[in-house]
Amino acid sequence: MTKEEARSDRKQSKREQLIAASVEVFSQRGFHAAKMQDIADAASVGKGTLYEYFQTKDELFLAVYRQWMDEYEHAMNSAANSALEPVAAADALIDTTIDFYERHADHASLLLEFWAHALRSDDRQFIERIREMKKKLAELGASLTQRLIRLKAFHDVDVQSFARLELGISDGIFLQWVLDGKSYSLRDAYKFRQSVIGAGLMSPTLRRLLSAKTKKRLHQGFLATKSS
Repeated sequence: MTKEEARSDRKQSKREQLIAASVEVFSQRGFHAAKMQDIADAASVGKGTLYEYFQTKDELFLAVYRQWMDEYEHAMNSAANSALEPVAAADALIDTTIDFYERHADHASLLLEFWAHALRSDDRQFIERIREMKKKLAELGASLTQRLIRLKAFHDVDVQSFARLELGISDGIFLQWVLDGKSYSLRDAYKFRQSVIGAGLMSPTLRRLLSAKTKKRLHQGFLATKSS
């Protein structure tokens, strides 16, 4: 490794350290109450060092969101590409979404604050990054839905409308779970949603193949027990 590469690695490591510290501070205090000095203290660095990497609190907040969304998009693309047939790909995408939200469950309030801040901030980078992410996920969902239709596993449906609706439902489940105090299994809630939507869109052939599993999940719901 050259000196330049070693220097670059150190800078990247320090940057990630600062982002990790900011996640804890933003989660505990909220974006508006958090101060750059708080974040510097949490990272055990001087405030001057923090400003070498991030000139404003907004820039640091956006860096957290970009890191999380880059991670999420990469995982979703990997899940879609790893499954050879579309039903398995759909399951893999659902599992990836659940894994992401569960991994960040302790910082759920921060995810919600990203959305709120993006809507009221004069800095268009926030809303543009969210829209960029939503566009990519909608394209992924529309492509997968089209494959299911071609295989006659799904009834014909406007794939763009369905993909956008799915994104809204997914975010809504997460929000409801947070508001409900995380009192039930997020995974069970997403699987229930999958059964409800699938029951309406599945072709008669696929519905027959999955009828026992779907009926059981629809009957049980997800509120009775919380998975450990």
